[in-house]
Amino acid sequence: MRKPYAAVATVAPLVALAAVAPAAHADTTVGDTRITSITVSKATTGVGATLGSAVGVTLTAADGSGIDSVIGPKVVGPDGLVIRPTRNECTVQSATTVQCFYSFPLSPDGTDAQDLRNSSAGAWRFKAKAVAHDGDSHHLSPGAPLGVKRHAKLEAAQATPEPVDKGEKLTVTGWLRRANWDTNVWDDYAGKLVALQFRKSGTDTFKTVKTVTTDSAGKLRTTLTADTTGTWRWRFTGNPVATGATSQGDRVEVR
Repeated sequence: MRKPYAAVATVAPLVALAAVAPAAHADTTVGDTRITSITVSKATTGVGATLGSAVGVTLTAADGSGIDSVIGPKVVGPDGLVIRPTRNECTVQSATTVQCFYSFPLSPDGTDAQDLRNSSAGAWRFKAKAVAHDGDSHHLSPGAPLGVKRHAKLEAAQATPEPVDKGEKLTVTGWLRRANWDTNVWDDYAGKLVALQFRKSGTDTFKTVKTVTTDSAGKLRTTLTADTTGTWRWRFTGNPVATGATSQGDRVEVR
């Protein structure tokens, strides 16, 4: 006779959850055991150059005979990096259902084999196997998706001159950088398209005026004609390996 799951304190609800339905067509199932839901705390998590983060995953599994255990919870990166949970709590919900919560550390500091490398950025998978008391099971394969990206940041936009006469030239500059998990510094992010946005004074909405490509040092610079008072900012939408970023704005009075 197998030892039943030990109940623990109920896990506090997560914030900003993203639900993921198990890809049953690709999973390996035996009998009626099913991982019925997977909830990820953040569909995409950005990690900086030195400060780590974490991603939480909540799994619910059910079987007519009850769930005996959930085996091998882990997240796997595109480069094969495997991270095991530092927090693992399971609660018996009913005679047939168990809910488990896992917290996975995402650290860029390079002091541990589980720490992130630049090659780790991109699409990750959460994997686990639920096993029932009667021997039935459900193995997630290829696993539930989540994103782990190198954090990008934009320095505050700088517009000159301030103030400026209407019809005169206004120059706006910026700087885009991205976390380097191999060296724990912020790299210049060259050759990336960044939107220059403007919000007219008295309105709430920023609108894209033009797009500018960062130079070899990640710097942004463009010149345009001043027309009306308002705030300028830069916005980078991100890509499969880097998060998006928005700079602080710079308000310019047009006389």
